Amino acid sequence: MSRHPETGLTFTRRFLPLFTLFQTGTFNDNGLKNALIALITFGGVAFLSDLPSGMRVPVAALIFTGPFTILCAIAGQIADKVDRGVIFRWVKRAEVGIMLLAALGFYLMDVRILAVALGLMGAQSAFFSPTKNAVLPQWLTERELIKGNALMSGFQFATILAATIFGLFVLALGTVVISSVLIVLALVGWFAAEKCPPAPAPQPELKINYEPVTATISVLKKAFQHPDVLRPLLGISWFYGLSTVFVTTLPDFVGQTMGYNEQALQVLLACSTISILVGSLFVFFVGNMKIWGPEAVRLSTLGIIGAAIFTFGLISVPAPQYSGSEAFGPVTEFFADPAMPLFLTMLIGASVSSGIFVVPLQAMAQRRADPEIRARLMSAGSVLLNLFVNLTTFGLIGLGALALGPYLPFWLIVIGSSIVAAYAVYRSIKLVERPQPGVTE
Repeated sequence: MSRHPETGLTFTRRFLPLFTLFQTGTFNDNGLKNALIALITFGGVAFLSDLPSGMRVPVAALIFTGPFTILCAIAGQIADKVDRGVIFRWVKRAEVGIMLLAALGFYLMDVRILAVALGLMGAQSAFFSPTKNAVLPQWLTERELIKGNALMSGFQFATILAATIFGLFVLALGTVVISSVLIVLALVGWFAAEKCPPAPAPQPELKINYEPVTATISVLKKAFQHPDVLRPLLGISWFYGLSTVFVTTLPDFVGQTMGYNEQALQVLLACSTISILVGSLFVFFVGNMKIWGPEAVRLSTLGIIGAAIFTFGLISVPAPQYSGSEAFGPVTEFFADPAMPLFLTMLIGASVSSGIFVVPLQAMAQRRADPEIRARLMSAGSVLLNLFVNLTTFGLIGLGALALGPYLPFWLIVIGSSIVAAYAVYRSIKLVERPQPGVTE
């Protein structure tokens, strides 16, 4: 690993281009996906008309996650074989072409073209994700690694929120505006990729296995052979699983249990997303303090304990309840509800804690991974993450069919997070200083 003087991180060539191309790509992924969903749901655009309406949106979402999951293990191998700066440039050049294809789909209002573009963005993201996670320890110093992950992850959630709102307003903004923004951001990402420094591959002679099933099994085996890396990868997967519970459960909870409209839902989602950013920035400023132990293990432990406690509080305190004559209460009534401040405090606390939990784990996995196979291990993490998210989603569908009550998903977060917290406390008591693989101190 190359060493750099501690002269600041944010505006360095080692970080700013990567941060820029990551955020622009995240916006385009989610903006395109939600624009497609809006056209299917609200725009009267025919899509898989033979399916029940409740299944069309999940199928549309799978158009993105399917290619990502299939190609991720192959991409991890390539990122261990090819200079990672070169991969970023080719990925972002491809994104410009994909956004031009999406613009054609918007112009023709052809959902089939948009679906192809979304699938291609999933494939493009499969190549970006393990490469990004593998290159951060290559470009950043050990002390910068937590800070870099804090900025990348924290602003990622803010970008997803902005892109979601942007995409869902496709009918109001018009397809020309949507297309123009997506193309401009793709060009900005391409420009940023061209500014990335070289990142030589650790295994240029590696033979690539292009068969997705055996390649995926192979990278998962590697992850299980490296338990020190697997543990934080599983923790990251749990974070995205519980995030899926919140995002998937809140709409029905706000509408059916609390009785408020979509604007109240938007307020809660915005507060949750911004709070994750706040938690991530907290890690940015304090993550390298010695009090947290090696790799900020104790800080991550504090985060998961907080997530369990505040989610339990969310269940325990009275939820705001609309009792007026309208079908759904307006957001003004939500703000006036006397139960709102405490309920919102619990939601914000759980979200801040989640941000504190996940950032040290990301740096931990990257730092512990052997540089020779780091990209493949990171691709295994992406596979596990998608597995957790998909299992959580299908589990919530099953719980909804059983009609076991609106609070059960939150109870599952509390129970699962408590188990993770107990293990994290155990690990934080038995702290071990691990030298970084491939680095001679």
